[in-house]
Amino acid sequence: MKYSGFVVSILVWFLVFVSLVEVNKGQIPTTLDGPFKPVTVPLDQSFRGHAVDLPDTDPRVQRKVKGFEPEQISVSLSSTYDSVWISWITGEYQSGDNIKPLDPSKVGSVVQYGKDKSTLRHKAIGESLIYNQLYPFEGLQNYTSGIIHHVQLTGMLAETEQLFFCPS
Repeated sequence: MKYSGFVVSILVWFLVFVSLVEVNKGQIPTTLDGPFKPVTVPLDQSFRGHAVDLPDTDPRVQRKVKGFEPEQISVSLSSTYDSVWISWITGEYQSGDNIKPLDPSKVGSVVQYGKDKSTLRHKAIGESLIYNQLYPFEGLQNYTSGIIHHVQLTGMLAETEQLFFCPS
């Protein structure tokens, strides 16, 4: 009898699940059950991939904003039903030997928001930081990020469109 790859995969996962439940007395193991003995396996070279670094001149990595205008703006769910996080970057990253990190205290992390573009009545203030990767070895380029901003908006209403603005 011939089985499809899908059926075989489902069967294998079922057997793994059943064996885990059996080993743990009917319970699915969690990280709370640990610590477990670490298992190290050799690196599978077939997973190496063929990633290529893009040069700074590639249009896909060119900045489309000027100065300290916000870019890479994202909205993320928060831990409560009525709040979200707004994150963005200002300033430009630097890489090389002689880099000078930007000062996050010189730029505010403020979001104005509301239900109508003409009346963004609410204002939230958050925090900002930078990320540095400094190498003590010759030949490796140091890196410092632009200023990374995080602001939590609270009191959001379900099924209500909210507009927000990240001033530069």
